[in-house]
Amino acid sequence: MKGSGSKLGVEVVKKLMAVGDKQGTIKLTDLAAEMGLSTEDALVFLREWFPEGGGVEIYSSNNESLVDIDASSLEYMLPLSPSEWIGLSQLVQNLGPTQLQKTPALKSLYRKMTENEAISKVMGLLQELESWDQEINEKQQSFVSQLESAIDSKSQIGLVTTHHKNYQVFPCKVIHLEGRLSLIAEDMNDHCLLVVPMVEVMELTTIQSTKSPRVTAFEVDEFIVAIRSMSEKETRLILKIHDPQSVNLFPNHHFLGKPCMITNPQGDLIWAAYVEPCDDLFEWLISLNGNVEILDPTKFKDDFLMYCEEKLRKVA
Repeated sequence: MKGSGSKLGVEVVKKLMAVGDKQGTIKLTDLAAEMGLSTEDALVFLREWFPEGGGVEIYSSNNESLVDIDASSLEYMLPLSPSEWIGLSQLVQNLGPTQLQKTPALKSLYRKMTENEAISKVMGLLQELESWDQEINEKQQSFVSQLESAIDSKSQIGLVTTHHKNYQVFPCKVIHLEGRLSLIAEDMNDHCLLVVPMVEVMELTTIQSTKSPRVTAFEVDEFIVAIRSMSEKETRLILKIHDPQSVNLFPNHHFLGKPCMITNPQGDLIWAAYVEPCDDLFEWLISLNGNVEILDPTKFKDDFLMYCEEKLRKVA
């Protein structure tokens, strides 16, 4: 169905509900009357909002236009996070008897989310996963904040990994590398650069020292480029960004190789950089809503669409 990401006017919503509450075949003239439209305007509306395969089929029989509506195809999937699903469940469970009796749609939603055994089990699992994710994310975010502070102040850090390895390092960058959020740091013993995935960081401590890092920012960037060239995961991403003033043009913790930005005469921003495709980069693109268009490469666009489809399937 068209327009799932746009803000709909009240009148449009009423017309969509007139269609969504139906099942089976109805005369176009009768449906148009319920929608408050002429037959011609109703036909235009249906073709615009319900393209072929969208649950509404229009055909002619005995010189009369008919509309076949498949209500099951008009059910909508919401790309909600576990916490959003839990929030929705809590809102529904807090509805009073009066609200449920007055609104059949809310009553139906209440039954689906509270009386269906399968959904109840899934909601319980989501709550467990959400609490676990929050615990892990909060710990990692605390480490990331501590590392970013150390990078700014050029401080020395002691870290312990889950493999019980101890390092004394100067942190250089926290970026997504080979699909994982990782720390790039200068080892204090041999002054070589090393990569430590953040999921393996178990403990961080600040070390008081008068020493300074030897590795330059240029050397760090060259190190990242070298790792990416070996993994062959780097690609030149080209985007067209509408209304660039309203969006974040620089994804957090991503290395952008040879970035370039040019504004076209229409006010759109052509954005290009060498990037490493990963889930977090896809999430950044999703956060831009309808303000971004992937121009190249085609494979990246296909991978991004697959990621979005899989995300929808997980919450359906």
